[in-house]
Amino acid sequence: MSKWTDIRDAAIGALQADSVGKDIKGDFLAWLEQEGLAFLQDVANRVITECKADAESEGGWCRIRDAFVLPVVISIGMYVLQMVIDKAEKSA
Repeated sequence: MSKWTDIRDAAIGALQADSVGKDIKGDFLAWLEQEGLAFLQDVANRVITECKADAESEGGWCRIRDAFVLPVVISIGMYVLQMVIDKAEKSA
């Protein structure tokens, strides 16, 4: 058995369905808003920067994709994710 399955099984065993309550959900949402979104935003910014840099050497559809489409889609996705987490945290 691999180490991954040992870790997975231990995590599943430690976290039983009846132990998941409002406290854990609230803590997870708080962590996601404070640290998770910052990490995801850094990754998104890096991908957008790389796409825009690659667009200069591309042509046709690939240039449009890298210069405009992917950066806009990633930015909108991050905005929607932020809105969903904000609403979830307010309702929790």
